[in-house]
Amino acid sequence: MKIAIVGAGIHGLSTARELSKRGHQVTVFEQHRPGNPFGSSFGRTRIVRQAYPDQFYTEILLEGHALWYDLEAESGEKLIHEVGLLFVAPQDNEEMRHELDALDNLKLPHRILTPGEIREVHSHMVLGSDEIAVMTLSAGWADVPAVLDATRQIAESHGASFVQERVVDLVGLGTRFDRVVLTAGAWITKFIDLPLATTLQTFGYIDQEMHGPVWIEGFGDHMYGFPSEPGAQNAKIGFHTAGPATDPDDPDRNPQPDALAAVCEAARRRFGLAVPSVVESGCCLYTTAANEDFKVFWCDERILAASPCSGHGFKFGPWMGRFLADILEGKESLGDWPRFGF
Repeated sequence: MKIAIVGAGIHGLSTARELSKRGHQVTVFEQHRPGNPFGSSFGRTRIVRQAYPDQFYTEILLEGHALWYDLEAESGEKLIHEVGLLFVAPQDNEEMRHELDALDNLKLPHRILTPGEIREVHSHMVLGSDEIAVMTLSAGWADVPAVLDATRQIAESHGASFVQERVVDLVGLGTRFDRVVLTAGAWITKFIDLPLATTLQTFGYIDQEMHGPVWIEGFGDHMYGFPSEPGAQNAKIGFHTAGPATDPDDPDRNPQPDALAAVCEAARRRFGLAVPSVVESGCCLYTTAANEDFKVFWCDERILAASPCSGHGFKFGPWMGRFLADILEGKESLGDWPRFGF
């Protein structure tokens, strides 16, 4: 098939890689240059993991997480730093119960750490007296620029072409191609009227070298963080709760003061830093449905749209690329995936 892909974030690139490897003629349209700071695949790091509080997504990642290593092997580059993950919350927290239930039901290896044991795996972390941390090993962080570059290069090596152009007419594009895949991230609502929210999400780097697993808090603003990147002496902390609504074409991407304050508070609470200092900050975009499920649907008989919502979509990149390719080839039916519908 002759297939157009609109949007070259992680999901558009992963779909291009998969389809081009299967012998399809693929053209990717992207309005911005590679590595641009405007979309949801912006930044240096993303958490990748297998375990989720929602068992539905954990089941997907039982195979989806391993696909990162297929990408890494194919590229010959170091893309994934498997340092493990700590899911932190009070012991009686509902999300913690769901996390443990999913791990037990799927028989995934994990370790429960108490406040007295946490320093065994993270030399700086502090737990509250009522908190526990669940450690899973099949997790870590992805080197985002390296992932995007590798995925694009593989797609190009199998014949995919890339055009820097802003698409405004999907129907017109559909007359030139057998199929169109819309993976436009926050720009999807520019094409289709959908009940999705686009928000500005702040992250900051604190002036503290960290070593150990990535971590996520299962309560409050669901703060999350990373160990220091190779050669760095600072560490990233992000703000997961939906930030202010924004238009993806708005050039104002200034970090939100309240979110930066939450970053500092997380550094105090989680690492005992009396006066945390944010030495670098930035923003990316989330595009989310009300229930945070992914949305994949046919607009018509030619146009397939996908919004693997940005709050947790990146880690599913290789899996989503394969899934969309299977949908296009008739190997999967969206009727079998009702949670992806509206």
